Amino acid sequence: MALAHSYSEPVQLLAFVLQKGSSWDQELLALLEKTWGRILHQGKLFPFDKTNYYESEMGQDLYRGVLSFERFISPEKIVIEKKCSNQLELDYSSSQQRSVNIDVGYMDLDKVVLPSFKRGPFKLYAGDGIWLDMLLTYAKGHFKPTAWAFDDFVRNPYEHDLLLVREKFKKKKFV
Repeated sequence: MALAHSYSEPVQLLAFVLQKGSSWDQELLALLEKTWGRILHQGKLFPFDKTNYYESEMGQDLYRGVLSFERFISPEKIVIEKKCSNQLELDYSSSQQRSVNIDVGYMDLDKVVLPSFKRGPFKLYAGDGIWLDMLLTYAKGHFKPTAWAFDDFVRNPYEHDLLLVREKFKKKKFV
């Protein structure tokens, strides 16, 4: 009996970063580059103002933006990267409360996927306590939110940045 070969195409490592203030935190960017390599794309920060979910922990005046990194990963490695991002949040916080939320994920040519420690009806189990949530799909030149996507992904102010990231990924992937 022949064993199936394990093969996965590399994917683009992303981080959706929620932070205080409308300008990128340079100290945080340096820490992220130290962790995941050179930032390939630094997106615009957008007000995170449709929910107060993080206010009690992080305060007001929150903004979120997307980053991509020079390094590609195998999709199955996102479990490791999610655990790493959670540790970075703890290391970067100066108290018991987080001062930053780092939603690491990946993009391939068809979708954007974020791992989570929370299960859900549309999430797929990836192992080691991590669930995968496909939030955006790409078709006909646009990223479309899934029916269960968070509100900011439904509004998708990140689309312009994600399209630029996808083009860079496509060029590097097929070089």
